Amino acid sequence: MPLDRETKSKLRDRVSLANKSNVEEVVAEVEAARAGLAPDDKDYDRLGGWLEDLSHIAGGKVIGRTGDPGGLQG
Repeated sequence: MPLDRETKSKLRDRVSLANKSNVEEVVAEVEAARAGLAPDDKDYDRLGGWLEDLSHIAGGKVIGRTGDPGGLQG
């Protein structure tokens, strides 16, 4: 079952505002939401992309508007 609009919006906001001080907490929230989805669900893939973005943040990179990890250190 796909994520409801409210949950998806909340997670998207959390991901977009993630920084090194809260990235682990945001990753846990996204992983928990993703665990309840079927692998063929489009939201499963979307959350996987968000986890990839969060891994870049955890590694100290800044994610630009295009979603590509930039070369700047956070």
